[in-house]
Amino acid sequence: MPILFLYLLRLFLVGLLQIIGLFIGLFLLIDGIESVRRFALKPAFNWSDMFWMMLCRLPDFITLLLPSITLLTVLTVLARLSRQNEITVMRASGVSLYRILIPFLLGGLLIASTQLLLRDQLVPWTTRLAQHMEDRLLGHDSPSQSDLDNLWLKVWTQQGARQLLHVQQLLSDAQVLLNVTIFEWDAEQKLRSHIQARSAQMVQGKWMLNQGILYLYEPTIQAERFTQREWPAILGLDQLNRTAINPNFLSFEQIKQLIERTEREGYDATRLHVLLHNRLSQPATTLAAILLAFPFTLRLPRRGGVTRSLLLGILIGFTLFVVADLAQALGLGGRLPPPLAAWAPVCFFASLGGFLMLHLADPKSQR
Repeated sequence: MPILFLYLLRLFLVGLLQIIGLFIGLFLLIDGIESVRRFALKPAFNWSDMFWMMLCRLPDFITLLLPSITLLTVLTVLARLSRQNEITVMRASGVSLYRILIPFLLGGLLIASTQLLLRDQLVPWTTRLAQHMEDRLLGHDSPSQSDLDNLWLKVWTQQGARQLLHVQQLLSDAQVLLNVTIFEWDAEQKLRSHIQARSAQMVQGKWMLNQGILYLYEPTIQAERFTQREWPAILGLDQLNRTAINPNFLSFEQIKQLIERTEREGYDATRLHVLLHNRLSQPATTLAAILLAFPFTLRLPRRGGVTRSLLLGILIGFTLFVVADLAQALGLGGRLPPPLAAWAPVCFFASLGGFLMLHLADPKSQR
């Protein structure tokens, strides 16, 4: 039995590498043509940056399509075994379908674990590097200044007060905010105070307001000018530079921290919740693809040939990804809770594959 296990596992892994190589070739061809079209006429274009940009995009592309690649691998390997009657020989020798399935599932677990690790550690780094290379090819060495201006943020003070901040211009390198306006409300949603300052600057870990006016509305309206005043706001530069917050550049832990900060600031974090659960469910989608491909490839040779089973298996796999994308869209729209939007399609199709396996297995061969 170990020999059969290693044989099937080797077929699966070799087939997986072959299909990954095919997808890499298609990606480099298509993305290379598109990159030349986009960047060839740019003044900052050079072949080295374009080549490294394409290589940095590869991990994201491969990990995103690993469920499809795994599905095609199982379909092709089992179709080959069925065409050569090896499955028939195995079952005639008393080997159950469950024992044939085990090497594929263990290989799928290995792929899913690798996929989870790559999505958490490697892909954010390579995606960030690919974006940097693309900016260099376009001649954009830094974010546009317009992206750093005219910011509206909800902030909290160290005393727990809720404030609304407006900044007309941010000088991030100097840690300076220009033309600052701050509104503060009390617990009854009444405007308590209003500050207009020429600038705000980080000094020894504290924010200082310069050249401004403080308006107090309780108990009576008062106005007080100041040259410099401490502002006890809990505000980091990462909150100010909104262009730095791209979820595609973040690991799982960083996305969780971004969700906590977004909710603390009073913003809707539904999109981030859906993104996090979707990334966590992708390895499970790979296993669901194996459970779907296995029974469909073995079920129909006697009813129309291997070609029919392959086409039907691909159709079911395509349906899996369409339903998953639809559920994700419903989650982004708030129609479904984020965990349900990410995990419901995976659980449904995995259950469908398991159900078909139960009906496909011959009880007599398991005695």
